[in-house]
Amino acid sequence: MESKDLFGVPRDRRTSPDVAAAPVPASMGRRYGAAAIDGTLAIFCAAISGLMFVLSLPTSEAPPLTSGNLWLRVLVAGIGVSLLNQILLGLLFRCSLGKLLVGTRVVRMADGGRPRFWQLLGRWIGGITYGLTILPIGFFLGGSEAPPLDFAGVRIVKTPVE
Repeated sequence: MESKDLFGVPRDRRTSPDVAAAPVPASMGRRYGAAAIDGTLAIFCAAISGLMFVLSLPTSEAPPLTSGNLWLRVLVAGIGVSLLNQILLGLLFRCSLGKLLVGTRVVRMADGGRPRFWQLLGRWIGGITYGLTILPIGFFLGGSEAPPLDFAGVRIVKTPVE
């Protein structure tokens, strides 16, 4: 039986408000744009952390740039900001800061629902590994037209306009 509107006109099932629209996968430009914003945020916060560490010491005790404490602090700050941005914000809002700015979000592949903590953690680990190994190698070998991978049962989709 067809559903009809107030005036008796048959409704299109695809535009009916009671039928959930399938999420549209995000374009490569949006995906890479969000990754660039998120990466820049993590690097910027790590650099600020290192700078604050150096400025907090007296001039006579300033560490050299080869200091293990300085680089450990920078690394921990960058990883911490990245984890909070990707996982905590992903759990709360379904998007990181970069994804929010480019208009994308993360959903479960299975049903389009809110991703779980372990899925987001696996996606973060896979994304860091992929971004630091496979992407640079592919870039130097001439690139590829293959779309970016979705990790741990989580997909990046375009945020619906409401």
